[in-house]
Amino acid sequence: MNNFYSDGLKFECKNCTACCCLEGGVVMLSQKDLSRLASYLNQTEEEFIKGNCQFLQNNDDKKYYLCLLDKADTAQCIFWDKGCTCYEARPTQCRTYPFWTKIMSDEKSWNEEKNFCPGINERKLISREEVEKNLAEYKENRSLIICIDEDEF
Repeated sequence: MNNFYSDGLKFECKNCTACCCLEGGVVMLSQKDLSRLASYLNQTEEEFIKGNCQFLQNNDDKKYYLCLLDKADTAQCIFWDKGCTCYEARPTQCRTYPFWTKIMSDEKSWNEEKNFCPGINERKLISREEVEKNLAEYKENRSLIICIDEDEF
């Protein structure tokens, strides 16, 4: 366990939109995310993908990953409209922020994230157990992201 969060961490979302409307930001989906979102919108998975997703290539591994679309000509998530319109079914990547592997790697990384997210180290104390639960969910979900090899695309 990382000692820097043994007593928990302070975090409270400020609804600033930095994470939902980030230029160049990408929300990758797992099968669990896809199923949850499609069901929430009363769509088949195929319908959901056709209307709300795109496959983006990662140049490092030459695979294509299923990602949410941005709104046309903006950096906003397709589900952003003065708030998350699919909040109850939002993807794991969104639900677990800021408790992501890279951010949680050490106290310096956590504190540096404050430059991006004004909710870091603010108000609400998140217990060590809750931090670890979110981190574990994020890690598990990352291993289940939907991807297609370049030669199958």
